Amino acid sequence: MRWLFSIYLALGLGACGEEDIRDKLVEADDVPSILGAKADTMLPAHKTAGELEAQIKADGWDPRDQHPSYAFTAAPSDVSRLPSEAEPVQALLVGWPGGASGLTSFFAKMIAAGATEVPKTVVYVSSSTLASQLLSALNSHGADTDNVYFVNLSLDTIWMRDYGPLMVKTKTGGKRIIDLRYYYGRWNDDVAPTKLASAWSLPVSRPPLEAEGGNFQSDGAGSCITTTWMVEQNSGWGYTAQDVRSILKSYLGCQTTVILPTLDGEGTGHVDMYVTITGPKAALVGKYATSDDPVNAQIANQAATMLANAGFTVTRIPMPTNYDGVFRSYTNSLAVGGKVLVPVYSDDRRYESQALSVFRAAYPGRTIVPIDSTAIIQWAGAIHCVTMTLGS
Repeated sequence: MRWLFSIYLALGLGACGEEDIRDKLVEADDVPSILGAKADTMLPAHKTAGELEAQIKADGWDPRDQHPSYAFTAAPSDVSRLPSEAEPVQALLVGWPGGASGLTSFFAKMIAAGATEVPKTVVYVSSSTLASQLLSALNSHGADTDNVYFVNLSLDTIWMRDYGPLMVKTKTGGKRIIDLRYYYGRWNDDVAPTKLASAWSLPVSRPPLEAEGGNFQSDGAGSCITTTWMVEQNSGWGYTAQDVRSILKSYLGCQTTVILPTLDGEGTGHVDMYVTITGPKAALVGKYATSDDPVNAQIANQAATMLANAGFTVTRIPMPTNYDGVFRSYTNSLAVGGKVLVPVYSDDRRYESQALSVFRAAYPGRTIVPIDSTAIIQWAGAIHCVTMTLGS
């Protein structure tokens, strides 16, 4: 608790009233402005972002490589492990940068359900208007907002899982932030973990790896999973699968990493779209009905076999339809405190009851909370994609 208190003290968080947004919005002056006035100033004046990105793909050059807040750092020597998402949680982080007003109800329901399970829920916003909008929605859903705080932080997108801080435990019992390199052009998202590490007075390491948090999970005991997409997106640096495994071991404590296939036709390539780790050497793996999707039925079966061969206890969970190219997912869930928030879909309830039963068996003693994710899944993500939890 001392560590948690120090984080929010550094962010300027104190006692807040529920009704007045001026009391709920924290001007996070302690979060340093690393980017400067405009992130675009890192780009050569004669290059558009699209042209420069094409050049990067061609020759491997990236303006972030020479920037002190983005450049890769040497592997730390003190990393012990990355806790499992199923372990006790001290804080829930959410990004609300604007441009997602159609998802207000979804975010409100999700935050209302999760906020009761953690000492602090922090929503990063770019204006008091956005904070007021979401706070109003939270109140309309009867949320307890005593421990919900809004902090000013510039962000590009809502996908907190993909760019948010990964907090590893060190060999001496301390904590370290790991900041993965995020998508080109999303400068604010990419630098967020480094900015937060500075505010929280924690050391930060940036591995030489482009990756998204949605494509990585740890069981807390040294076993990790990702997909072939992580290897593919780093192939421009000449990385092999073994290179990726080595980096994950050095920076995140992954003693073994199982690299699973990506789903066919699913745009993100992320492992959380059809797999979730529920504890040490335990995972839920999606199962497609052959009549729904014969190709991905085979891919998911292959993934289940690979995990079983790696010593995981594998439980299969039915997958909803993707007939329209929208990859609905039950595994894009969030374990937080005594609850597990599970995405469900109003346009396909055929397997919903069975899926929720699988979650109850996987998380005995926890309350399974279905959250309608029909709207957000159109954006290729659900509950797991827009949240980040920090372990104790």
